[in-house]
Amino acid sequence: MVVSAQLTVYAEILTPEADRKEGGQVDMRCIATDLGSDRIVAWRTEDPIETLRWGGATFNNNNGRFIFDTSVDTATQTVVQDFTITNVQRADTDEYVCNVNYPIQGGGNTIVATSSVTLSVLYFPNASFPMCSPAGPITVDAWTELDMRCSSESSHGTVKITINPTIQTSRYTNWTSVINDDSDTVLRTLDLTVDDADNGVAFECFISSMYFAGMQRTCHIGPITVRNTVTIPMTEPTTSSTSTSSTTGSTTPSIGNPTPTTGNEVTSTSSTVSSPSSGAAPSSTPWIVPFIVVLILAVTFFVIIIILILRDVRKKRLIKRPTSEKKPRVTQPDPNMELQPTEDRNRVYTETQETNPAQHTYYQVPVEVENGSPEYDFARPEGSTNTSYEVVRVPPSSAEKQY
Repeated sequence: MVVSAQLTVYAEILTPEADRKEGGQVDMRCIATDLGSDRIVAWRTEDPIETLRWGGATFNNNNGRFIFDTSVDTATQTVVQDFTITNVQRADTDEYVCNVNYPIQGGGNTIVATSSVTLSVLYFPNASFPMCSPAGPITVDAWTELDMRCSSESSHGTVKITINPTIQTSRYTNWTSVINDDSDTVLRTLDLTVDDADNGVAFECFISSMYFAGMQRTCHIGPITVRNTVTIPMTEPTTSSTSTSSTTGSTTPSIGNPTPTTGNEVTSTSSTVSSPSSGAAPSSTPWIVPFIVVLILAVTFFVIIIILILRDVRKKRLIKRPTSEKKPRVTQPDPNMELQPTEDRNRVYTETQETNPAQHTYYQVPVEVENGSPEYDFARPEGSTNTSYEVVRVPPSSAEKQY
């Protein structure tokens, strides 16, 4: 603000920020020191650029709302110029500049010192705000996505938007705030996928400001009526009053909603079924269908696993059975039998048992074990006169011996 060591200029707003309201009054002041007799103090706006005061003359008085009062101290060469705006309007929001001008020889002026202040006029949004979208009662099918909005003028960020459900609900909603400084607006948004838990729910949007105590305004989104919902009563009703709504040729009852506790009562247009125990809505069960599907898939999976295990066990048993049946069955001689040679050429022996006078005739037959074992035969040791015979191993390449 200081242009030279001698000349200074300083502008300020004397009215407190909380009082710079629409319809009120704002006082500003510009002080310039060490002025020469040829220096000129002037006020102007920045957007748009308009001269309001030049020396002792007033321009663009705006229907007498702009008032200037100038005092000069010749001893100190100080000029104090007060600038008052009455019946303040929103359009008065602007940057106000106080300049010290020096006339140029031959015509024109040059600015030798300058100082500026910014005035932001506070106001409460007009009667058209807040704006709710969609406004009023809503009827939609389950799982429809609702694009909900609540907007208002922000009054330079001083207006607060609050959104609450009108009845108690367990659903958590996260509204997003968007502020546009260029248009001086604020917007809160929520994209909600509706289910039967939202049946009868409404949202109240109200605006307030710390600079306008006691002033607030509201609008409503809903109540929401959800069609094609699936609800299961917790108790069997003894008396009921049912109102129906037609949706694609079908009638779907839904549980009645409790009365809102706020000042603005909201009545749901959904179908109702009264319960003898209480009027509260039963808990919703949208998870039953996916739970049943998962359960069926799990049971089917375990049945398939069991069938595969049984099939594998059966296959192993079928493979093991033929192997066990291939084991050779070799008839072993009775250790108590006597073998005697016969008179013919064949090697035939007669079994003699002392306990049994009957005789049985046996023919020697070579027996070959499955794993390639040697033959077995009956033989009498050489040099022995004993008529008893014993089983001996005969090598495959050896010649047969006569007895």
